[in-house]
Amino acid sequence: MISKYVKGKVYVFIDAANLENSVKSLGWWVDYKKLYSYFHQETTLVGIRHYCPRFNDISQDKFFTVLKRAGICLITKPLKIITEADEFKGKSRKANFDVEIAAEAQELVDEYDTCVLFSGDSDFDFLVKFLRKKGKRVVIISSKHHIYRELIASCNKYIDLKKFRKFIERTEK
Repeated sequence: MISKYVKGKVYVFIDAANLENSVKSLGWWVDYKKLYSYFHQETTLVGIRHYCPRFNDISQDKFFTVLKRAGICLITKPLKIITEADEFKGKSRKANFDVEIAAEAQELVDEYDTCVLFSGDSDFDFLVKFLRKKGKRVVIISSKHHIYRELIASCNKYIDLKKFRKFIERTEK
């Protein structure tokens, strides 16, 4: 399915928090080995970059090992715990990768013809417009409840994440 929307060399950028929240709301989980295999088989894949907060726990270390063995480049940073000024709000967790994804997509721009972005975050609108000015195709994959209209209007193709379920769903625990 993806092959009809991409051209040339393909680079995939995964905003893990956005993707995981999207699939969780749909009631399923991603199998990253399947995701890698799918893009490897269906496109001229240059690479996949997965941006994810680091919690420093053993189960996450195992997950990171699985990603690396699957051929996915892992970009992490520590999760920040922010104490809110309003004591009733308590603490919030933060690990935003918008800047890293945008910077690396621009830095790697000569290595690909199509950028596939797993995120619906409106902060990527500027990046999408930049890449299109550079002559790149941009395909956005997200669920319809986690995508901003600006991105749909800016990209070459928006694909609802539900259409990828049969290709990338984790079927075993």
